[in-house]
Amino acid sequence: MAPGPLVTDAALSIIAQRLRTAREQAGYTLDQLAALTGLSKAHLSRLESGERQPSIGALLSSAAALRVPVSQLLGDDDATTTSPLTVYSGGETPHEVVGLQVVPCSGYPGSGALEALRMTISPQRGPGPAARHRGEEWLYVVHGTLEIEYDGRCYPVLAGSCAHFDADHPHRLAAKGEPTEVLVVAAQGVRALWNAHR
Repeated sequence: MAPGPLVTDAALSIIAQRLRTAREQAGYTLDQLAALTGLSKAHLSRLESGERQPSIGALLSSAAALRVPVSQLLGDDDATTTSPLTVYSGGETPHEVVGLQVVPCSGYPGSGALEALRMTISPQRGPGPAARHRGEEWLYVVHGTLEIEYDGRCYPVLAGSCAHFDADHPHRLAAKGEPTEVLVVAAQGVRALWNAHR
C-alpha cells in the first residue's frame, strides 16, 4: 500500500518553529523536554529543525509537556479569546500529519491536561512505525472500521464503538475498507505527571 500524503515543507517548517518557540517559552532545554516526553534529544532536535516529520504521538507528548494545545503546534492561532472556554464548530482547518487528516478540536488558553483530535484515516495509508507516548488514549469510531494494532495484536473497532488504552504501549491505527473517522482524546495521566515531577 502506498502511504498517504505527507506534511508539506511549509507545514513542517511551521511545526518546527512552533515547537521550538513553545519549548523556549516554557523554559525547557532539549534535555528537559526529552525527559518529560520520553522522546530522545536527537529526535526532538530534528523535529525543531524541520528535518523530521512529527508523529501524532510526538505531537501529543510535546503538547502535554509544554502545556499547549496540539493546534498551536500545528500553526493555528486563536487570539480572539482569553476565556477558559473554546467552542469548536467542526469547520476547523484539517492538517495532514504522517498520512492522517487531523483536525484539532480541543484546547483553550492555558489548557494542557488533555487533547482531542478528529482524525480521518485512509485505507491506503501505509504502515508506519508504532506510536508510543506517555498517558492514555480514548478513541471513538465515528464512521468506518478502525483496526488498532496494540502490543502486537490487532483489534477491530466498529463505528459507534470505542477503545481506551495505556498509550505507553506500541500502537498503530489503520482503516479497513473505507476512510475511517475517529475522535481521539489523549491525556498525559497521573503516572507521567508523577515521573515528570520526581
